[in-house]
Amino acid sequence: MKFEREFFYDEVRDGFYIPGIMKRAWGAGLTILSEIDRICNQYDIPYYAAAGTLLGAVRNGQCIPWDDDIDIMMLRKDYDKFKEVLKDELAKELSFNTLETQEHHYSFFTTISTQGVDVHSGLLRKYQEYPFMASVDIFVIDELSEKPEEEQRRRRVLMGFLAILNRLKKNPEKDDMFQEELKKLENLISAHFDRDLPLERQLYKEIEKELIKYNGKAGKRLTCIPWYILHEDYSYPKRVFEKRKRVPFYTGSLPIPEGYDVILRAEFGEYHRKVRADGAHNYPYFKKFKGMLQQHFKDRWMPEYSFSEEDLIRPEIQNFRDLAMLTVEAFHSALTELMDAIENREFPRCLSKLATMQEEAITFGNAIEQKKREGTMSVSVIEEYCEALFELYQRISEQGARGDFSKGSALLVKSLKKERENILTCLENLQAAVQKDFKKQVVFLPHSAKHFASLRPLVDALLEEEEIECKIIPIPYYDKCGDGRLKEIHYEGEDFPKEYEIVDYNCYDFSVELPDCIVINSPYDEFNPVWTVDSAFYSREMKKYTKKLVYLPWFVTDEIDPKNEEDGKAFINMEYYVTVPGLFHSDFTIVQSEGMKKAYLAKIEEFAGKDVTKKMEKKIAGAGSCLLGEKKGQGIKEVAEWVKAFALKNKEKKNKEKNKMKRE
Repeated sequence: MKFEREFFYDEVRDGFYIPGIMKRAWGAGLTILSEIDRICNQYDIPYYAAAGTLLGAVRNGQCIPWDDDIDIMMLRKDYDKFKEVLKDELAKELSFNTLETQEHHYSFFTTISTQGVDVHSGLLRKYQEYPFMASVDIFVIDELSEKPEEEQRRRRVLMGFLAILNRLKKNPEKDDMFQEELKKLENLISAHFDRDLPLERQLYKEIEKELIKYNGKAGKRLTCIPWYILHEDYSYPKRVFEKRKRVPFYTGSLPIPEGYDVILRAEFGEYHRKVRADGAHNYPYFKKFKGMLQQHFKDRWMPEYSFSEEDLIRPEIQNFRDLAMLTVEAFHSALTELMDAIENREFPRCLSKLATMQEEAITFGNAIEQKKREGTMSVSVIEEYCEALFELYQRISEQGARGDFSKGSALLVKSLKKERENILTCLENLQAAVQKDFKKQVVFLPHSAKHFASLRPLVDALLEEEEIECKIIPIPYYDKCGDGRLKEIHYEGEDFPKEYEIVDYNCYDFSVELPDCIVINSPYDEFNPVWTVDSAFYSREMKKYTKKLVYLPWFVTDEIDPKNEEDGKAFINMEYYVTVPGLFHSDFTIVQSEGMKKAYLAKIEEFAGKDVTKKMEKKIAGAGSCLLGEKKGQGIKEVAEWVKAFALKNKEKKNKEKNKMKRE
């Protein structure tokens, strides 16, 4: 079965975050389903999508976002035929798991699955790079008795089996109460269990007898008995299976009963209304396999991200703009020292200071020309500044040439103070010129043209700011094999909107430019199992080359309340985008709301503890998302204002005020 590569990338659908590894689980399950479909078509055996798979097929031809497996159903007579033909038809790497075929299969339901975790390259390719055991659940549909008392008895029997099985998990064979309950069950079903043989297998075989007990007795209603025992409303008339049709499902199609509406209403009620996912329970089903895979393959298997305190440490960065502004401040300080020397009539010292100031100005001008080439406003102002220094130097030198600095020195000092104003004006002009020639630089590092939507409004807002220069640098990314090796490289620079100037990532030297702010929207580094940006652009690398690293998620989800059971699955999936390196390496992360900030912190506390959470609280802002448009309080305006206020603090205004105070 073939899928477009985009199928496997993380996405948000119906407000629910679906990680790439879940997409691979679906892909593997659908690959198994294609094998089932082949066999059933060959032998004319009807089957139907079931449960969440049926719901997704009817809604929009996809898995529902919070479902984690593939379910089908068969009528008992079709299932019996299916069992027979599987012996010769099923692919060798697949296992048919029933009481008859698997000694340790203890379940009400049948599955067809890959045989455990595997990183054999051929099987990884075939099963969509999914390294864990994948399966398709088969629910067998049986008849209900027309007599209510018979169904009530069956319910009592099966509930009794469930109680015994639950007790059996605690290994209570020698417990007197357990033996007493087991004896009651034996009397109820007129059977005897051999205490010297494995009890669980005997119990499930008796359960199987109960499931088929009323088949062939002209019952008018059908159900999957294990579901019916727990949910009495879950049954439907036989007519719903009289006809079937195929509906689109991803790249293929799925058979569904024409009476699907009755089935879905029995299971989900008003199924057209999309509701939040239910509690987490054992979601996702593959989490139990992670430890097995890591234990088996050890350091040959992909590691998971582990937080380190070093991730919160960042180097101090000074770019050329910072150094230029510091140089202008140093020129102001030098002028103050010069005026002190003039006040004290230390004219030889004045000459020495002026010579030094001019040399430093020339050096600064050369550095600017090397950085920006000729013709900048800053260099022109430096030339004026040097001329003013030279004129002052000449006046003092001429006084000295006449032989006596002290003669008329009071008048000279007064005259020289007026020259100070000219030099000070030059320095103020220089500060303004440097700010204009060397704007604050914000670099955006999207990897996907599609996800540029989460950054584009912020780019537009910053482009309106005269003192800010924006650079959009699309970065390459790779698909990954199921064992973590890199596959194809992708670059989407040509796909970005043509009205924006796109910078080639090969032509931008981060170590030289050292931008004031880098904005990322991929926080995963190497820990997304499906894809990765080029390692040169991992968050731990980028923070070495900027004063502020900011992470803006490429998505928004429904709000998540960690304490609400209905948000259980959504909260579990937060580990795929919260407990990742980019969040901890970044100086700031902007999330869609204050409520989601609380959810982020709850997941961080679960992952790294309270102390780390307290530190991260200062690094996460619930300012909003550009994807929310003009939504008041958490839209484009709020995100742009937050970035300008916190990630691009304006120190120049403070310096200007400081210099004004000095002048006064």
